[in-house]
Amino acid sequence: MKKLYVVGAVVFLVVLAVGVSFWIGYSDMMFTLKHDTNRWAAIVDREGSQMAVEPASDEVWERLTELCQNKSIRFVGGIVERYENKWSFRFTPENVTIAEFTAEGLQASIRYISENLEYWLGGWAYVSATVAEAHST
Repeated sequence: MKKLYVVGAVVFLVVLAVGVSFWIGYSDMMFTLKHDTNRWAAIVDREGSQMAVEPASDEVWERLTELCQNKSIRFVGGIVERYENKWSFRFTPENVTIAEFTAEGLQASIRYISENLEYWLGGWAYVSATVAEAHST
């Protein structure tokens, strides 16, 4: 009978650990892709870092959906502002842009912008990225 309790306790702890691990991974992904609108796209930079962009412009939205379909790499960027997500920033929705070329000094990775946020805040930055997902409801 004592063995049954031990086995039950071990199974419970394993299930609990797996559940907690799944929840941490899921919540981290959701915090990475945090967004405020129903129209957003997930971009992935060359380092594999991911974040959501929410362009206010219909033209930019159309370009993002095209990039999602053809998997082309472009520079996606805008003015950097503080935001409550994994990276502590986002590109201001009114300024999200897509470019084939940018000034080299404006190019960075998502992680680099995040790690040097005070430098980038209020200024323009671009990330070489693909569009992994595009959502509009």
